[in-house]
Amino acid sequence: MRIADCRIIVKSLFITFVTMPFVTLAQPLAAKKDYKPGILSIAYFVESANSSVNSLTSLLRKDNYRNKITTLNNPVNNELGFSLKNEILTALKPILDKVKKTDGGKFKDIIENFLSKPEENGIKSVKKYLPSIGIFTTVLSLVGNLVIVEKSITKEDLNKFMDKVQQYFYQYEKLNAINEQFSEQVEKLLEKSAEIKEDLRDFLVESITTLNPSVTKPSLKDMQVEVLLQKYYDPQKLQAWLDTARNQKEGSLYPPDAPTSVKLVTAGIKRIQKEFETIYNENYREMKELIASLKSSIPNLDENQLNKTSAEIDKLYNDSRQADVINLNITQVNERMSIVCSTINAGK
Repeated sequence: MRIADCRIIVKSLFITFVTMPFVTLAQPLAAKKDYKPGILSIAYFVESANSSVNSLTSLLRKDNYRNKITTLNNPVNNELGFSLKNEILTALKPILDKVKKTDGGKFKDIIENFLSKPEENGIKSVKKYLPSIGIFTTVLSLVGNLVIVEKSITKEDLNKFMDKVQQYFYQYEKLNAINEQFSEQVEKLLEKSAEIKEDLRDFLVESITTLNPSVTKPSLKDMQVEVLLQKYYDPQKLQAWLDTARNQKEGSLYPPDAPTSVKLVTAGIKRIQKEFETIYNENYREMKELIASLKSSIPNLDENQLNKTSAEIDKLYNDSRQADVINLNITQVNERMSIVCSTINAGK
């Protein structure tokens, strides 16, 4: 009887031992969330967004189109079909022919030297190409004093001089107004670009410290986006690390508001790109209108030179627009933003 009982017990234990693994495996396992696609999508987005912001900043600071229209205000420049310096010296000649007490040659040299190097003769370098503000007043003051000293020079002589040079200064005033407005708008865009870059950096720091809690935010405070990417969030390095990582900490490995953050950064970049396009279009339109007005308002204009300048402005403007399309690569930023959002939201 005892032997039979023992056999029953052994059989029961055997059945339990055999069936237990099957029952255990048959239970639904808690699926471990795969954060790898989300992390990589964020890394590729930050890389692309950073490249776009850098390209825009570089374009705004070193743009050949902007440099070209700024230098047109140089009084020595003849690219608008006339040279302000030459026109002033020509208008001054009848007055200098009448001087008796003043050395006409030296007076001419003073005016010519002042017009050739305005930044070295009393006008700050920031106003180097703004003759309507500094040069016109200085020239009229010098010639006015000459009239006072030289009794042979009449008020009518001074009025003729003013009437002749004023038509040229008027064109420079219009050009100066266009340049000033354009410069202010570009500076504002640069400020907005810097703000977007800082927003991107904040998001990247949040992503890094979420992925690796041993890295603290204070330790990252002096690092730029490029350094942070290279050291902590480079897509290729992350790929290798994620492929070999065995232990995964509990909780999310990227910021919970990642989709919102990438949307805001993308919207900011697209907004700046749109503003960039708008102000360049407006400035180009104003420059073409100014060039057209010169042909009808300036006598003895060198139209061949003006046409050459106009064609160069066209080319530089189109080059800037082409650089906008290629370097800013808004399409790629937008696509990578969509991937981040779809990847992370699908894994929730």
